[in-house]
Amino acid sequence: MTGNLYNTIVVGTDGTEYAKKAINAAVGLAKLTGAKLYAVYVSDVSNITPTSVEWELIAVNLKVEAEAAFGFVRERAGAEGVNFETVNLSGAAAHEIVQYANRVNADLIVVGAAGKKAIERLILGSVSEKIIRSAKQQVLVVRSDAAESGK
Repeated sequence: MTGNLYNTIVVGTDGTEYAKKAINAAVGLAKLTGAKLYAVYVSDVSNITPTSVEWELIAVNLKVEAEAAFGFVRERAGAEGVNFETVNLSGAAAHEIVQYANRVNADLIVVGAAGKKAIERLILGSVSEKIIRSAKQQVLVVRSDAAESGK
C-alpha cells in the first residue's frame, strides 16, 4: 500500500444477502479510498460428476447465478462511481478468492459471514474462516444481523 489506505479490494460474492452486505461495505471502502474493486464469484463444481447433457444445464445455471450476483455489484459500484471488475472463477471459494487477491496484489479481502451455528462451523468450516486463515491480506468479515445476534 502506498498513499491510500487501500488501493485494491477483492470482495467475494455469491448473490446471497450476506454477500450483498459485504459488497455494500466493499463499495463504501472503495469509494472512500479510491481503490479498485474486484468482485469475485466462484463456482464450486468439485463434487459434481454429471453427464455432458447435465453439465450443460449446470453450466448455464452457474452462469445465471454469477450474473445475478454481479448485477448487484454493478448497481452498487456504478451508483457510487467506483472502478470495478467482475471475475468468475471455478474451484473452492476460499482458495480461489485468496489466490485471486494475491494475483491482483489486493490490500483487502471483504467477505460476508453466513452466521452458521457453532456445530455447523466446526463440522463444515466457512468460506470466511478459511479466507481469514490463509490470506496474507487484511480481511474484513461483514456480519449479518442474524450472525450478530447468534441466530
